[in-house]
Amino acid sequence: MTPTEECVAALWAEALGTAPEDVGTDFFAAGGTSLNLVRLLAGVQDTWGVELPLDRLFTEGFTVRGAAAAVDELLLGALDADELRALEAELDGMSEEELSVLLADSTGAGGGVGAESA
Repeated sequence: MTPTEECVAALWAEALGTAPEDVGTDFFAAGGTSLNLVRLLAGVQDTWGVELPLDRLFTEGFTVRGAAAAVDELLLGALDADELRALEAELDGMSEEELSVLLADSTGAGGGVGAESA
């Protein structure tokens, strides 16, 4: 699982009271209701400051994988070209160990990838 998927799965577990079987499990097939959906959407908004596109999630299936991909796309889409180049340069200059620490920090803090830029 990606760091964003791990965080979405944790929000899913809070909203439904049970963790998803895997990243491809459908939210509603797993017992999700509209109230659970509102809780999950609020968690995403609180964590990353973005609103999940419901039309996309309902069209493609509401899964951890799909929700996480939407979050990542929204966060990356919010960056202008200069910010994206600066971020790429910073990541390119990091060692594997530094990248591992960065990813561990982002998942351990519950913020997921890009949470600090939201």
